[in-house]
Amino acid sequence: MRKDMTISNLKYQADSTPCGDKADMQTNVYHVAYAPAIKKAYLFHWGCNLECKGCLCKKEINCMALEENLDVVFRDPRFCPPQTPSATLSFGKLVSLLENIELTEVAFEGQEASLDPMLPDICRWLKDRGCKVILHTNGVAMADASHIDDVIVSLKAITPELYAGYTCRSNASLLDNFRKYYESGVNLKAESVYIPGYIGLEETEKIAKFIASVDTNIPYRMDAYFASGDNPWRPPTPEEMQIALAVARKHLKNVYCTQQTKKDLSKADLLYEVVRLY
Repeated sequence: MRKDMTISNLKYQADSTPCGDKADMQTNVYHVAYAPAIKKAYLFHWGCNLECKGCLCKKEINCMALEENLDVVFRDPRFCPPQTPSATLSFGKLVSLLENIELTEVAFEGQEASLDPMLPDICRWLKDRGCKVILHTNGVAMADASHIDDVIVSLKAITPELYAGYTCRSNASLLDNFRKYYESGVNLKAESVYIPGYIGLEETEKIAKFIASVDTNIPYRMDAYFASGDNPWRPPTPEEMQIALAVARKHLKNVYCTQQTKKDLSKADLLYEVVRLY
């Protein structure tokens, strides 16, 4: 697959793949991105069971690695009008789209993929094709993990009041489901967003301790907060992220962070090119 592929030569043929009686059933997938170099697709789902104050979708609903979105982190959220998808894909059209590319790995992203009624069917089809399946989830609802390889759970906060204040929901089912995913045998990972003065060092240590209570080997990723939504918080400095890493590493063996500090990214800064399929 050439790196200089374009959207036009990757468009799906709408009726090329039969999917039985479920072909016309609607998925929650509204956007599909693809990295040809690593043969990985990213399926973005619409609809969520949380109302997170710092949700990325308040700023941008499509893949951040697309060339037109490399400035997302530094966009002023005051000038980001609300976005909603124009359409979602039927199961048949999604299968037709994915059949036309070389594919070894698929990640479910966007809002909350576990709410997609077609998620088990999508996962089953992907596994039948030999793909690795990765679910990004807030963990509030328990997904059928029988055809999922990796589950990455966004813990957000452990303190009940802090979690409820950030998401408008209780985290009781999340903490229970995190343990259930671990017991199911999937490759479980955790993540959270570091927000100085809000979800800061004290809460980060609570998150790390909770993960460690399940297994100290579970990987934990901290994402540096960047402005999204109407919030008073500031992004952390690189030094603050290093301190947060040290706190989490007191309890866990595999902790790392992500933070974009360069304002003017270009395609040359990316490890691999990502293109839009839908």
